[in-house]
Amino acid sequence: MDKRRPDVLTVVSYFLLFFTVLIVLLHFVFGFQYVVILTDSMEPNINPNDLVVTRPVDPDQLRVGDVILYRVTIGNSTYRITHRIIAIENTSNGYYFRTKGDNRNYPDPWQVYPDQVIGKVVLVIPKIGIIWYYTPLIVLGIFLFIIASIAYDLAWLLLEEEPIRPKSRKADLLVLRRKKIKVYHHRR
Repeated sequence: MDKRRPDVLTVVSYFLLFFTVLIVLLHFVFGFQYVVILTDSMEPNINPNDLVVTRPVDPDQLRVGDVILYRVTIGNSTYRITHRIIAIENTSNGYYFRTKGDNRNYPDPWQVYPDQVIGKVVLVIPKIGIIWYYTPLIVLGIFLFIIASIAYDLAWLLLEEEPIRPKSRKADLLVLRRKKIKVYHHRR
């Protein structure tokens, strides 16, 4: 029986395929969000260029001390911010969260209502955000490389001339024999 060891490229390819399927499944089926941290507001726990994975959560389950991802609109821009809940304030209309970055001296000046909460942070992957941030560019580069390779192979296939058929072996032997005969006759 022929038992072959899988080569490194095959193992890496399967790992990348599994990892991609896992990311897509977690995002589209379970609603997980992936965010690259750009500022130092959550240092030392979450640093710039860290990848933060959040899962959807019912705002009623959030407690003081949880790190959440939420949406806030300032002017005409909407931002997604990852900060820690420092207080839950009750009002006549419901409740809201007071948040603050771990590296900040003062709480955020806005109130975060339950409908603004995107999710709760469940995983922080250090420094992977750089790769995640440039993933579309990397994928585009790989795609262009594959297209260029296919175009090159296709052009080579279409422009390649048909090889000249070699003479038969029998014809070569006859020519060689005639030369020997001529050489033999000239020596006499």
